[in-house]
Amino acid sequence: MKRIILICLALALGATARPSLQLDRERVEAGKTFGLQLVYPLSDLPENRSGFSIDTQNGFTFLGMDSTDQVMRPSMEEMFNSFWGGGSRGAYKARIYTFKLRAPKKTGRLNIGKVLIEFEGQKQPISGEIPVNIQRAYTDDALGVSLTASKKTIYEGEQFYVTLGLHTYEHFEGNLQATDMNTGNDFIVHRSDLSNLKFEPVEGSRREMQASAKFAWLSPTKSGNLQIPPFKFKYTKRGEPKIVEENKQMGGMSFHSQSIRQESVEAEAQSPTINIMVKPLPTEGKPADFSGMVGNYSFSANFDRTDVKVGEALTLSVDIKGDGTPGTITDPKFPDFSDFRSVPPENNINKKVVGSKVITSKSIKVFLYPKKKGDFTVPEITYSWFNPAKKKYETAKAGPWNIHVEKGENAPEAIFQNPVTASGPAAVQKQEIESLGNDIRFIHAVGKNASSSHPHRNAIFWTIFFAAIPFYVLVTFAIRRRRKHNSDAALVRKGKANKMLKARFANARAALQKGDAKALYAALENGLIDYLSDKTNLEFKGMTRPQMKEELARLGLNAETIAAIDSWLEKCAFARFAPVNPSAEEQKQMLDDVEKLCEGLKV
Repeated sequence: MKRIILICLALALGATARPSLQLDRERVEAGKTFGLQLVYPLSDLPENRSGFSIDTQNGFTFLGMDSTDQVMRPSMEEMFNSFWGGGSRGAYKARIYTFKLRAPKKTGRLNIGKVLIEFEGQKQPISGEIPVNIQRAYTDDALGVSLTASKKTIYEGEQFYVTLGLHTYEHFEGNLQATDMNTGNDFIVHRSDLSNLKFEPVEGSRREMQASAKFAWLSPTKSGNLQIPPFKFKYTKRGEPKIVEENKQMGGMSFHSQSIRQESVEAEAQSPTINIMVKPLPTEGKPADFSGMVGNYSFSANFDRTDVKVGEALTLSVDIKGDGTPGTITDPKFPDFSDFRSVPPENNINKKVVGSKVITSKSIKVFLYPKKKGDFTVPEITYSWFNPAKKKYETAKAGPWNIHVEKGENAPEAIFQNPVTASGPAAVQKQEIESLGNDIRFIHAVGKNASSSHPHRNAIFWTIFFAAIPFYVLVTFAIRRRRKHNSDAALVRKGKANKMLKARFANARAALQKGDAKALYAALENGLIDYLSDKTNLEFKGMTRPQMKEELARLGLNAETIAAIDSWLEKCAFARFAPVNPSAEEQKQMLDDVEKLCEGLKV
């Protein structure tokens, strides 16, 4: 039934006629044509009229007008009004003026304009504003995807972020899945888990929902014109209405019927490509020890003490923090520690989102053992970075330090540096002689019947003696090998790789039992990357996918295994950052597959 949107139009002549306005369809779609019909009883048409017109606004376009005469049946409302106001309640002839219009692209409740009647060259309105709800066309996307960069022009290595926005329209039905959320090969990326991506109603349109959140923080690895490819999603929407005609046979008679059906259809949506202009770092004022970091950084370094004994350890603590490349901080250039014996330093890198940036912090602990006593000077340590906000290089310094080393109690160096020269027996005091006299044990004569043996003449003695030599060699070799193994951080890390992998998969199983899909896929992705890092002593975190594949190929992995690793990392990333969760069976299957992949890796 056609919707009546305006009734009881007042004519300029004060007549009692009841013309009305109505739409020729139930749904007016954005950008589509429709008809606004003026229904005017023939008996009430003014004779001295020149014609009717419409004054459009809000982007509506007038395409033309035609008219036709038709017998009209009164509506229930018209019959009610005629009952109380008098007049005919039966059918009547009317002239229908149809204004052909095109709706604007904008959706929502908008006013079409006003209908005018012309008398003797003058136009007068016969209606007020005509409101109509403009809805999105069924042929249009039911999902809008936007990807917005915080900066479009940046320096190489500078950090920026992109915001993902989703907008669902009234014919959106669900089943939202991300099919491609790859940011390209030219950026180092830290992704968010989109836990704060929540849909809320659009103001002024209850049937539309929208959500947005910071999706990823990126840092370009090279200069030039770079692109972030479109993010792609698939979903289900309500299809366009279709007229279905049916012919039925009943009792020898044929019946013809028509119905309108709408079926669910699968659709895809994607964000536009983002172009990023990356400028190279300036060469003017570039320090010789430039670290390669771009952003706002802080640097500090200090020893835990400056007075130490030979055999004791000094600890140099270095702390660096900044908002440059997410998850990556280069080491400072350390001075020559030739006066000290050192072991591999301890590194710890953390990153977290603070406000609108990813802050990466790195702590380094260097353990130094002085070789000899004396006073030593450790030169200053500098750290330089480029600050894009100030457009200049900055340098922080720490040191120098004066280290005072004293002779240790059990220092082996003291034996070789200050050997004892004995000129004769030490003088013995009288009291000491008396003590010795009291404590001395005299040697008693052995009886004549006592037997005397010579062990060196026994075969068992020589058997045990020669057997001890290889045993000593084996024990010495094992100890040295153990010490060498413990001093090699790469070997220690590789040896613990399988043990650490079991612990990581235990966390993944705990997340699966709790039903926490985000934590499960985070554990799988981090576990696979950390396992590769432990086995190879390379930091794969912070590498781009092409860099990771190149490193794995260099280590001797075959192309099939490398493709499998890349595929699983991509699947884990999609599962983590897509706003939908796979089923419990899919999650368990992915956990089993990643475990099998790690067990079969031979790096």
